[in-house]
Amino acid sequence: MRLSNRIIDLGSIGLIIVPLEDSSLNVIKLKVYERENFFANPIPDINQTQIAEFSSSASSFSEAVEEIQELYNGWAKIDKSETTTIIGIHNQNPNVLYIQFSHGERYYTYKRCLTLSKEMIYEELFGKPHSVSRRSLNHEDEQYLISKLRFMPKSKNAISFYSYKPQKRAKRHFFFSSSS
Repeated sequence: MRLSNRIIDLGSIGLIIVPLEDSSLNVIKLKVYERENFFANPIPDINQTQIAEFSSSASSFSEAVEEIQELYNGWAKIDKSETTTIIGIHNQNPNVLYIQFSHGERYYTYKRCLTLSKEMIYEELFGKPHSVSRRSLNHEDEQYLISKLRFMPKSKNAISFYSYKPQKRAKRHFFFSSSS
């Protein structure tokens, strides 16, 4: 199956999946982009604006695409006029801080890891199977929510105890394999 020129459009939500073959490993990388961000620079090896990246074996490519479609069904940019509410701050592990919060009607988890010097936010999707219960945000929305958390008194204090020098935006990376 030749995938190098294939782009899978996810319709009205404005996202696309771009598959990249690695024939030496028999692995297919699936990068999820906002449509306009991809076509501004349509070379996936250079364009690093993807929302998420997944890996799949060639034999489970179709299942991986279906799971990604299910994961991003209903995806939308955040509405910046909505309010943000802290639900809980969890720091059982001294190297990882989790902050659960809502923004409007949607729920998110902020994760700050000291050992990897990374922070990220993902949206919680309740009522979905575990493999598709969390989805990444686009960079702009993620940075907006991180900034918002940094200025809320409770989360600001928690984040200050987990200081590090941020290096790079964390990307979620999954591997799909055939279940047979």
